[in-house]
Amino acid sequence: MDPISDRTETRAAESRCPVDPGAPFGGAFHEAPQAVLAWFREHRPVAEVALPNGLRAWMLTRDEDVRATLADPRMIHDTRRFPETWQGLDWNSPAGDMISAYGRNLSSADTPEHDLYHSTIAGTFTARRTEELRPRVQEVVDTLLDGLSTDEPVDLLGQFAVPLSVGVMGELVGVPENDRPDFLDFVRRTVSIDDTLDVAGIRASAMRTFELLTGYVAQRASEPHKDLLGEVTTQMRQHGSSHEDVVTVLYHLLVAGFDTTGAFIGNMVQGLLDQPQLLASVREDPARLASAVEEFLRYDGSARMGVWRFAAQDVEVGGQLIPAGSLVMVSLAAANRDPARFADADRLDLERDDIGGHVAFGRGRHRCTGAALARLETEVAVGTLVRRHPRLRSATDETLRRRTVVTLNGLRRLPVVLGSPVDY
Repeated sequence: MDPISDRTETRAAESRCPVDPGAPFGGAFHEAPQAVLAWFREHRPVAEVALPNGLRAWMLTRDEDVRATLADPRMIHDTRRFPETWQGLDWNSPAGDMISAYGRNLSSADTPEHDLYHSTIAGTFTARRTEELRPRVQEVVDTLLDGLSTDEPVDLLGQFAVPLSVGVMGELVGVPENDRPDFLDFVRRTVSIDDTLDVAGIRASAMRTFELLTGYVAQRASEPHKDLLGEVTTQMRQHGSSHEDVVTVLYHLLVAGFDTTGAFIGNMVQGLLDQPQLLASVREDPARLASAVEEFLRYDGSARMGVWRFAAQDVEVGGQLIPAGSLVMVSLAAANRDPARFADADRLDLERDDIGGHVAFGRGRHRCTGAALARLETEVAVGTLVRRHPRLRSATDETLRRRTVVTLNGLRRLPVVLGSPVDY
């Protein structure tokens, strides 16, 4: 193709783009994110874009590039290595990715620092230890459902999915039960901030939870406890980590666990309500539930983007040179709908040959530590819900709105009517 024809085709493709290709994360993106990501995957798979928080980043959308980048040691996480990259960051932004920019945590560290953080936490989240939690998760699910109205609309996200994730994670980590409402308040505010615009309220709530966690760490530093808070505090302090580092590692772990799992449960329930035949098959054959969870993780997972990375040197990805020091975002959601990787990628299909072949939890060293727990909570929550409430239905005909956070894919609320429960 000659250069003039090539430019003409490029302009024609850009004219069909549903957003501004240079600053894609506006209202149109949040109304139809997969349509926008599909355009980038086809026309600009490695694209430099402006983020709502004032930064610029290279966004990767093809499965091949995303998988390669997730495993590339030249793509690092240490936020201290390239301070100039952060100069344009709007610290007043309520964006949900601010936690990644603050303090030391699993998402902002590389080997050997990351190995220390991971080794002190990962043992709690193995598949075996997570499975041991199943009876307790079931108890929490049953208690939450017992407390909900069956004939009046309820917000299944705010009144069930989020309290479940906060309750389980709080118990696992060691947050005292009487303090968990403060953490629940914080997560609920992050879900609804797009409607309330109460930035001051969410900051005050976040500070309250941070202060509580700071107190727990100080207490365990002087009086060791046999819980995850105590184990992380003891091990990290023995390796010379500062008090602040211990707090921020734990804070990041808690917030990530609260938000993503609750959001995914909401996504899956909504998807089942939209496809009654699929809902019926999962209800009638509980053995299909694990496959359904995996397919929903691929199709509508809660992590739209992976954790931030930086190019430690000039790196070529998909034929595009990414300069050293650049911020890089891998779109897990786009990779999971890539037709080059998945046949009929925009269709939910529980019969896929490669069920579980997604990158919803990332891969490599920075793969989500709590993946097994997220799967368990979702299986118990969704399985119990659809079997106990066979008349479960949506309580609105309106299109449900999603949160305006670039990195996270989740609803603001999920109004349903449970219907009378049955024994199962």
